[in-house]
Amino acid sequence: MSHDSIVCAYCGTRLPGSVDPTSAERRALVCSRCGRFLPLRRVIDKKAMCEDCESRFHNEVTTAHYKESYRRQNHVREIVATHPQLTDKVAKRLGVAKFDNPFSVDDRAYYEICEWNAKVAHAKNLEMARRYEDAAVCYEQLGLWKEAGLVRDKKSSTTVKHVTININDLIDKLRAGGLSIPYKCSGCGATITVGKDTNPDSLKFCSYCGAAMNVEMLADLLRDALK
Repeated sequence: MSHDSIVCAYCGTRLPGSVDPTSAERRALVCSRCGRFLPLRRVIDKKAMCEDCESRFHNEVTTAHYKESYRRQNHVREIVATHPQLTDKVAKRLGVAKFDNPFSVDDRAYYEICEWNAKVAHAKNLEMARRYEDAAVCYEQLGLWKEAGLVRDKKSSTTVKHVTININDLIDKLRAGGLSIPYKCSGCGATITVGKDTNPDSLKFCSYCGAAMNVEMLADLLRDALK
């Protein structure tokens, strides 16, 4: 192994000359960058480092590790502040009681917590789009059973509101005008007649296939027919 194949592991400077570093007659080399001696005990995998460079290199690695650890802690705190429903789940995963004190976040735990954060954000977007069942399923996948139930309650209350306020009033108007309106089920295609004798509760599900009725679309159809 020749001397010219050895570089400083810190600054990357290639050492000049051609001396066998394994020779017992030459027990040290000189770093061309800083002028320090490079003891042969520090020659590893054809790279040599003086004590000063090694100390600076170690400090940089330690500083970088500390900064990354600090960044992860702050990010986890932001996640639980933005999505409080994840607080208990994250605390259990990290084995901490609260997030005020410094805590450790290994690579695997950090990846999982970021994934949970993305899924909760997606579930909230589904709620805003009124895709309540999809949002509930998303919460269930995270083990957030309470949130899944609350979303389904919201779906139920929305459906009841449409049936009570819109459909009842529209059917009363059909009775007054003696009208009957045909409506096709989106599930099986069967024709359902909505008229004076129709019970609003029967319009929640198709009497042929049992599929949930699109109450909002039905209300729009009846309103258009009564114009």
